[in-house]
Amino acid sequence: MQGWNQGHSRFSADLDAGLRHLLARFPGRRARRNAIEDPYGIPAETDSSLSSGAQASLRGLAASVLTVMLWFVVIALATPAPGLAAAPDAKTSTCLCIAYPPLA
Repeated sequence: MQGWNQGHSRFSADLDAGLRHLLARFPGRRARRNAIEDPYGIPAETDSSLSSGAQASLRGLAASVLTVMLWFVVIALATPAPGLAAAPDAKTSTCLCIAYPPLA
């Protein structure tokens, strides 16, 4: 467990260093995007019209819907095809040789 923890820490540190290096190479992109601010005299909407509680509720609803959809997909893939499950067996429907156990 300690070996995994050390490997994970080393990987995370390397990943952070790589991302910092990439972000350092593109410093002007953010400055240019934020410098435009109001090009046509119409202020851009920066804040959402929904409160943070409403946004959290919508995220929870979306997560629930996606979970249910995934559940349906897994169930559809895990069950046999309806045609195979609903088809009667020809031998048992035409055969009259059903053994009935005697009732005591």
